[in-house]
Amino acid sequence: MTTPFKYPQPPVELAGAVEAYLYDCTPVEGCGVCTALARELREARVAKKWSVAYDAAAEVRNHPHAQRGQ
Repeated sequence: MTTPFKYPQPPVELAGAVEAYLYDCTPVEGCGVCTALARELREARVAKKWSVAYDAAAEVRNHPHAQRGQ
């Protein structure tokens, strides 16, 4: 039988593919909302606030833009 840990463990680091899936997004050039969200995403990643980073990336991905040329 193993002895359970009685102290906190270091955080689990996500693999590169999972991290890319969660946090990659492409802000639309010239969009103020996308620019602000991209800045928020960068700051959250530096501060290791992962839920804030995910929320910002999701908002960039889901932010509506009119299709160009229509």
